[in-house]
This record gives sequence, C-alpha cells and structure tokens, in this order.
Amino acid sequence: MTVVLAGFRVGIAELAILGLLFPAECDDLPVWSEKEREVFRQAALLVLKEGEIVKVPPGDGQNALTEAQWAVNDQASDWWPYTWREVASDGPATQQVHDLTLPVLWGIEWLLPELERRRFAYEDPAIRTACNLIQQAKARLDVLRDRQGGFIDDVPTLHDACERFSDALHDRCPVLMAWPSLEPEPV
Repeated sequence: MTVVLAGFRVGIAELAILGLLFPAECDDLPVWSEKEREVFRQAALLVLKEGEIVKVPPGDGQNALTEAQWAVNDQASDWWPYTWREVASDGPATQQVHDLTLPVLWGIEWLLPELERRRFAYEDPAIRTACNLIQQAKARLDVLRDRQGGFIDDVPTLHDACERFSDALHDRCPVLMAWPSLEPEPV
C-alpha cells in the first residue's frame, strides 16, 4: 500500500475520517466489534474518495457509510440521523446524503486529547477552537436528532468552526496526515 503524506487544512472530511478510524466508545453502549470497526474503516475510505458530501445511493442502494450508519444506529437508535438536502433543479428535488457530524465529533474528540498530550495549554487557540467545534457538533446533532434527521439545509454547518480550528492548529504547528493512496499500486 502506498501512503501519501500531505500538509493541509483540517476540514469536515478529514475530521470525519479520523472519527471513523477512531470511533468514540461510550460507557453505556457495547464496545465496537472488529467487524464494525472494519465497516468504519471502509466508510473512512469512502469519505477520503468522495469528500465531505457523500450521497446515499438511490433506491435500496447502500455504500460503506450506509453500513456504518446502520452499525451505529443498531447500538443506539437515531444516534446517527438520516438526512436529506435540497438540490438545484427545475422543480423541487431532494437527495439523501450522509451527514458527517457524528464522525466529525468523534474525530475532534479523538484529536483533542492528542493535542493536550502534546502540552497544548487550554488557553491555546487550537484547544479552544477544538472545544468550540465539539460544542457546535453536539448542538448540530441535537437539532438533527430532535427532528429525527430530515433536511439539513437550514441547520448551521460546521464549516466555519472547522476553518477556525484548522487556522488555529496551523498557527500552532504543521499539520501532516498520512492517508492510504487511492491510486493503484504499480505492478
């Protein structure tokens, strides 16, 4: 497997990938099984390939994120809400998409202790913006869960909070992440 090393901004897709690779463990839920973790790894690869907007396949179609969402909701119903968005067309049209708020929350919750372990002080802007991003992600999830999913167009996004976090992190240290290369291996 080829590994790509890149310095870049940390956004919704990157935090969702981290969250899917390091899913949160909750005291009141069973530990994720190896099978579920493999599903999450496949979902992370899908986010790596597709970016922050991953459509749910039409009809009864499914993809790795669909399976990850099912695994999560099997543990706790509606923990990862099902969502839709309006799409531009000649008439009213909707499209089911995977909302990545829960994996983003897992990703930033995993990253925060990593930052603290590297002796970032709470006053450090990277820590403060990470905490702010956690609060905003939890608030967004609460809204989506109260609505039982539904349309996400009028729910505040996490883009600005991710941008502020990425800026604060870049001001503090270089950000390097290693992802598996999606290019075929040479034979």
